Amino acid sequence: MRTRIRAYILATHFPQALTMVLLTTISSWALGQRSLGLVFVFIAVAAGQSSIGWVNDRQDAKIDAALNRVEKPLVIDSLQLSDLKVPIQIASLLTIVFSFLAAGWIGGLAHILAVASAQIYNIYLARTIWSWLPYAISFGLLTLFVTQSSSLQLWPSWQLVLIAICVGVIAHVFNALPDMQRDKQSNLGGLVVALGKPKSLAVAALLAAGIVWLLLDFWLTR
Repeated sequence: MRTRIRAYILATHFPQALTMVLLTTISSWALGQRSLGLVFVFIAVAAGQSSIGWVNDRQDAKIDAALNRVEKPLVIDSLQLSDLKVPIQIASLLTIVFSFLAAGWIGGLAHILAVASAQIYNIYLARTIWSWLPYAISFGLLTLFVTQSSSLQLWPSWQLVLIAICVGVIAHVFNALPDMQRDKQSNLGGLVVALGKPKSLAVAALLAAGIVWLLLDFWLTR
């Protein structure tokens, strides 16, 4: 049982999932949320990230097996494809319910759309030149979810939304870079594969510079 539970946790892409859960929950707390809503944020994001990771592993099962990615539970037979079907459905339902509970109709819908965007990445765009787009959309929408989870009268500034979009694309670049050579050799696409490492790092650096400028603009116009 412990081995199976561990396999389910690993299949969520646990380090990335945990980072997103902590980032959104701590951000909501920093903006003033202290009540049960903070628990709802945690559950909504944990469920959403779990569903994203599980769908990703289902979609990439054959590719991961061909590339011998032994860190994947589906590759080493800790889990079967059928084992993820019901958990994905449950996690998706929890995402919808707790998103609305955490952030109301607008903020809740923003989080649901953010998760949906990530699933579009998993199913359609991960191996295309547009692989960066769902990251940009999802991270941008998360700003609305987090602010609304703190107060329904609180809205993210345009600078914050753009910063989140830039962070999302940077996250995609650095998430894809470790597998770039392996993906390229297997004729798998994606923005990083198309650009190569030097250009991908240049894009990340340019976006990081944009973040610094946006932060300065935000503080100077307060």
